[in-house]
Formats: sequence, C-alpha cells, structure tokens
Amino acid sequence: MHARPSAPEPQRVFRSTRPLTLPEELWVSLTPAHQEVYRRADSLLGMFGSDRRLPLRDVFSRAQATAEEVLAALQVLDGMSLVSIDATDNGPVVTLIALPDEHVRLVGPDGQTRWLFVARPLDPPEVDAAQLN
Repeated sequence: MHARPSAPEPQRVFRSTRPLTLPEELWVSLTPAHQEVYRRADSLLGMFGSDRRLPLRDVFSRAQATAEEVLAALQVLDGMSLVSIDATDNGPVVTLIALPDEHVRLVGPDGQTRWLFVARPLDPPEVDAAQLN
C-alpha cells in the first residue's frame, strides 16, 4: 500500500497582538518607554465592561500602576478619541466612546508615509436627516 500524500496545511494568519492595533512598522519605531505606555493604555480599555463610564478614582485603583502611568495611558486613549474625561459633581469620570479598529497606511503625493487611525464608535453618530444623501 502506498501512503497518500497529505494535503499541505493552510497557512495561519495571526492578528496583531500589539496594543491598540498598532502595526509592526509603528510599534518598532516607539521607544520601550512609549511601548509600555501603549500597553498600559490597551489594558485600561479592558477595564470597561458593560458600564462604559468609570470614575477616575476607580480607574486608578484597578490599574495597579502609579498615577503618572495611568495618566500617561489615559492621555494616549484621549488623544486617539477612544475615551472622554468629564468633570462631574463626584469627580472626573472616564467614558469609553470607541474601540481601536485598525491603522491604515497611506503614502501621500510627497512620498511620505502617514497612518490613518480608525476607531469604531460605540454609539452611532447622530446625523440630521437633511445631511443624508
């Protein structure tokens, strides 16, 4: 009896495990200190469950990091428009407003590479009917 040749195994495609969907090209350009800030920012996103609003004091207590590290991570998330931080009568509240989706590589007419960050809003935007096609 002759053994039948086995079919080649399909190649597996692994999704990036880098924080905030950063592509490899951007990730390697960051210093180790900046990489750590992005890792921490990504971990803060994991704190939000069904309740998308957390008092800032809860973020600090759950993060298991220094206040400086938490604030740097929140600054990254705010800069990417993933969270908003609002003052309330009971203190600042952090609200999750979007999730990171991808980074799109664009090459401009000047030959420079730029990255467009795409985030998925958790609430659909309100658009006036007159603005629709």
